Amino acid sequence: MGAVYCRLIINTLSSKEDYVDGIIRVYNDDICEVIDNYNCSAFYEPSYVIARAYQNGGF
Repeated sequence: MGAVYCRLIINTLSSKEDYVDGIIRVYNDDICEVIDNYNCSAFYEPSYVIARAYQNGGF
């Protein structure tokens, strides 16, 4: 689970943002509820799909 969030944070990090701000931003987003739900396939998706879903506002 940590690796999924780590890749999401790194893939969506802006140039003016540090890692701590990225962690807070991602963990406060609604997409965490979807990723944490093991009954859906979001956890198993490739990192670029998760990052794209995050940027588009959901799966």
